[in-house]
Amino acid sequence: MSRWFPDRPVLWVRPQKSEPVLASFEQELQRLALPRGTRLTCVVAGEGVRYRVVPWNDEFASPAQRQVFSTHCFTEVYGEAARGWTVRQDSVRHGVATLACALDTALLDSLVATVHAHDLKLVSVQPALTHVYNHLRRSLAAGLYWFVWVDGPWVTLLLMSSGEPLLVRALAPSGQSLASLLEREWFMLGVEDARCPVYVARSASTPPVEVRELTANGWRFVELAPWVDGTPAEAVSTAASPQAAHAS
Repeated sequence: MSRWFPDRPVLWVRPQKSEPVLASFEQELQRLALPRGTRLTCVVAGEGVRYRVVPWNDEFASPAQRQVFSTHCFTEVYGEAARGWTVRQDSVRHGVATLACALDTALLDSLVATVHAHDLKLVSVQPALTHVYNHLRRSLAAGLYWFVWVDGPWVTLLLMSSGEPLLVRALAPSGQSLASLLEREWFMLGVEDARCPVYVARSASTPPVEVRELTANGWRFVELAPWVDGTPAEAVSTAASPQAAHAS
């Protein structure tokens, strides 16, 4: 998961099948009227990005081999469509699973071309989950926990254990409660541990999660600050504050 650089303008892209994403991206660039040569970070959310936990495999230990294995993991699940995607993962520790993301290569090429046409430099394209997680990771306790990113109709669940991803799931729950989603994934995993803390970050346009619903099911719920694109508001916790720890 790459570091976030706050001195760099951050533009969000939320591709949807029903909307011309590049048209809205172009309009945003025109509105900002950034100076020539400005270095941009682009964050892709919603339908524009897919995630997979890539398990450790001793036969694919080098960075190059891990990259090939990560691409295979997406192809194995999504089939031939995944061959048109750009896959990235960052193996920060030997012997542990990693979180990989995949973005449509055509979308990436279009974003680069659009930014270049405005005499700007696109130096980083990041998935929304990791972008927000990396900024908030110092607010998360060590050990086992859920990190939940809620952005409009999309809910992304990330289960972490001592800095290692165990599960990632991007869902459009269509009315299902967050508590129900967590209960289902917990049951499917067969986890015998006591319910762990649940950290929820949401975009500013997304309504708050119902806290009572979660505490009633035994989850220790911590709602982080609403996230305005590129700018987190001041952190607010609705439960006892966890010990501050760096989830490496």
